[in-house]
Amino acid sequence: MKHLQELNRKIAENKDKLDLWIKDQVEKAFIPLYTSVDLRISDHKIVTVDTNIFPAGFNNLSDIFRNQASSLFKEYFNREYPSISNILIIPELHTRNTFYWENISVLKSIIEKIGYRVEVGIISEDVLPNEMEFDAASGKSVKAYRALKQDNRVTIPNFNPDLLLINNDFSERCPQTLRDITQPVEPPVEIGWHTRKKSIHFEFYNKLAAEVADILGLDPWVISIDTIEDYGVDFDNREDRERVAQVVDNMIARLKLEYEQRGVSEEPYLFIKSNSGTYGMAVVNVLSGDDVRGLNSEKRKRMRVSKGGNAVRDVVIQEGIPTSFKYDSNISAEPVFYLIDSQVAGGFLRLNKSRSTLENLNSRGMEFAHIDPCDETTHLDDVDTLCSPALELVARIATIAAGYEIEKILDEGGCKEEVA
Repeated sequence: MKHLQELNRKIAENKDKLDLWIKDQVEKAFIPLYTSVDLRISDHKIVTVDTNIFPAGFNNLSDIFRNQASSLFKEYFNREYPSISNILIIPELHTRNTFYWENISVLKSIIEKIGYRVEVGIISEDVLPNEMEFDAASGKSVKAYRALKQDNRVTIPNFNPDLLLINNDFSERCPQTLRDITQPVEPPVEIGWHTRKKSIHFEFYNKLAAEVADILGLDPWVISIDTIEDYGVDFDNREDRERVAQVVDNMIARLKLEYEQRGVSEEPYLFIKSNSGTYGMAVVNVLSGDDVRGLNSEKRKRMRVSKGGNAVRDVVIQEGIPTSFKYDSNISAEPVFYLIDSQVAGGFLRLNKSRSTLENLNSRGMEFAHIDPCDETTHLDDVDTLCSPALELVARIATIAAGYEIEKILDEGGCKEEVA
């Protein structure tokens, strides 16, 4: 990966300038408390393909990275909230996914390790028992309590939290329970997928990537990802499919020209994704407009709804980046980095035996592999790549982009929809 070696060299040569740029951006933007960043590294690019502001895979971090996460949480809380002692985690509710609850169990232990008292509180419009237990993948159970709002504070029985830590992306709506309360809320619920747009995120990301490329004297194309939004799309409607197909054909033609100019021999391809949503839902990959025109019933069904059963009407059409990572020599893999307060806490690998290097790995059949500091990583052909400073830089660009997203959403009034 010649481009990666060049990028690492340029990062080393311009470290002071980059550090100043990052410091300036972190001061300007509303950096989220934590993020997870999905990265794709190909033979010609290294980019972010997804950024989650409510990460749900802390259980996939190795013990070493969990310790680093504890240290970064402690630094953040000591600086921003020096007097707090009680933290209430607000998780997803409508899931019995044992791996998700393992994530909550691990997140709770990461923060308890640094001296805070931590409980789990459920927010819901439904009538719930005061106390609940959820099975985690390790065989442990996670105890959670019904959270109620009273006198502009959210509490659970016998526990008065000083801070609410959100691990729920509120895909369906913005909860009224968490509005106008006296406790700090991290990250702010205004930026759930009820309001966030991937198109806005990648607009900020590409702009910041161009600034970094200018500092490095690098072609910005190497760390940017072509992304176009389209609104009001119904994939069951032939006219809508034709409109999207024309966008795809134009984009493929443009990418072919860019590939030719840079000596890239691969054929370009695209992902079509819901503009709001996560968990790898409502995603298809296409090679041409004809693939859109001929979408079969299964793929049209896949593009009807995203997480929470929300109808998909707005989409992004995004340049596809094949992964160059292989685990155990033949399993397609991609790195996922976890950041706390814009600092990399650690990461892991997402694997999928049933998917090719071109496909979305965040789908049925995915698995995860621990990684540790570089000299301890096993089963991976690209250890040096995983330890590349370029990956950390691109992940930090994505987190800063998320910070500007938050600024924009809050400036525009935050939640678009609220319910009691």
